[in-house]
Amino acid sequence: MQAYGQWYRLLTVALMHDQVSEIPYHLAFNMLALHSLGSQIEEFLGRAKFLIIFFVSLLAGSLTSAYFLPFNGYSIGVSGAVFGLFGAILVMGRRYGVGMRAVLVTVGINLAIGFTIPGIDWRAHVGGLIGGAVITKVLIHK
Repeated sequence: MQAYGQWYRLLTVALMHDQVSEIPYHLAFNMLALHSLGSQIEEFLGRAKFLIIFFVSLLAGSLTSAYFLPFNGYSIGVSGAVFGLFGAILVMGRRYGVGMRAVLVTVGINLAIGFTIPGIDWRAHVGGLIGGAVITKVLIHK
């Protein structure tokens, strides 16, 4: 990744979306998931831990995407952070009584969509999912 010292881009990617006219449902899904998952996580763990999970997931998704994309590739959007919230819910599931089957199906379907529809960066999804799961495990086992 040629960032030329512009590391802030790893975080500001969440403020942008591309090809909204071609993939309007992708942006709508991200906003719906951010609201529904974020509200649950914030209610259970508090605002500070939610923000930590969100930003670690965003950074993990961005770093994974930047590492595996081709030299001239780019990726923008908040999907890595949203998948991190899925990772958080997966880790929190049994402890807080979340229905795991529905979460697993939702994650599976959305990962499949990312692998099959061009223009969606599955790398950010996987990186965010892993980052969100790991940081949540650290935060709730303190």
